[in-house]
Amino acid sequence: MLTIALAAAAALPTASECQTAATDPTAALAQSMGLQGYIYGFPMVDLLKQRFNETHRTRADQPVVAPVNQIAVYPHLLTPATQGQLRAPNSDTLYLNAWLDLSHGPVLLDVPALGARYYTLAFMDLYGKPHHLGTRTNGGKATKYALVGPSGGEVPPGYTAFHVPTDTAWMLGRVLVSDPGDEAAAQRIARSILMQGAAGEPVSDAAPLQPFDSLAFFTLLNQALHSVPATPGETALMAQFDRAGFGPTARFDPDQLSPAQKLGLSCALRIGPEVLKAQGFRPSQTTNGWLLSRAMDNPGDDFLLRAEAARGGYVNAREESIYPAAIKDSTGQWLTGSKRYRIRFAKGQLPPVSAFWSITAYTAQGVQLSENAIHRYTIGDRTKGLKFAADGSLSLTLSNTRPRAGTSNWLPVPASGFTLVARLYLPHAAALDGSYALPPVERID
Repeated sequence: MLTIALAAAAALPTASECQTAATDPTAALAQSMGLQGYIYGFPMVDLLKQRFNETHRTRADQPVVAPVNQIAVYPHLLTPATQGQLRAPNSDTLYLNAWLDLSHGPVLLDVPALGARYYTLAFMDLYGKPHHLGTRTNGGKATKYALVGPSGGEVPPGYTAFHVPTDTAWMLGRVLVSDPGDEAAAQRIARSILMQGAAGEPVSDAAPLQPFDSLAFFTLLNQALHSVPATPGETALMAQFDRAGFGPTARFDPDQLSPAQKLGLSCALRIGPEVLKAQGFRPSQTTNGWLLSRAMDNPGDDFLLRAEAARGGYVNAREESIYPAAIKDSTGQWLTGSKRYRIRFAKGQLPPVSAFWSITAYTAQGVQLSENAIHRYTIGDRTKGLKFAADGSLSLTLSNTRPRAGTSNWLPVPASGFTLVARLYLPHAAALDGSYALPPVERID
């Protein structure tokens, strides 16, 4: 099992100090290697940070906390007040959360029959790649799984082996809630999913782990690289990381670094977020203003895209769900709550899915839900009272203030800049191959 022991954090250098460091060969080399490590290791460090913060009680209003190998069920659908650290959370499903330690052998998972109720259990390995169990894979039948990591172990009789590429993994489960009155039933179902594994340390109080602002980043990355199996084709890259002191055969010790090396690695942490913001997400498809990458769930050796997927909140496998996003309207202007917008689905052109679809508005900064007067954070096929036009079309109004026509088709949006995310769960082939497109976001004032 990975352990987290970090030295006291020191402030990152200023932009001016990093400009000076660029003229020092030792510092410049350390920054170059450190930036590669930042991009490659972002999902690993982000997940280990999240694991620490969700297996320790870091604040009084923490939504979930549990030791490793134990499921914590969110107490309700997420709202602006309860979303916690999740980025781009949904308000369609009840979340289940668990952190796996498979280094001592398989963890057993007993899932009851859920029938027609949609659910998925997404297991995120340390590289940020999702692996799914649920309605799509078992048809809602009762199933017993043995979750097996690279450390292996014996699978008990009656259990189906489900292999996870890294011993440390995050399970984020989702159980569909059809309407507010269904939430209690979804809670009962979520709590009937049972997990058994080697007991982790009891939950204790701790200050939140924040490794992105100090050399603690490389301490965590070094620990992660020691724990994961070697990846074919990455031998040369790992050798470079070893040379920089944080690779899989090195033991990272910031106290053994020269001042120039410390400066270079720290400057890599300063510039890293800007690199991801500018270069990470490159949509493979832009239709009617909706952005979609077909590689987010499986970026291969595109480490920039992999890091950006983690920075944005992680994704499911495409066959499980896709998340087209819109940040501008049909004229190319940024979406803002000071304007009003419309999304019009022509008759027969609602999103083609086998599970559900929805559209959610988030703040542009932080990708968070925002409070509104009617406490509606998502709109979609389960929204009661939607009104269709006489021609069979469906028009949704997006605005910060209540529409004159009423609230039936209204999705409230944040007061300032916002981002839209559409969710298509169990999307049909037309949605996956691009032959179906969501309608544009039209400004109507």
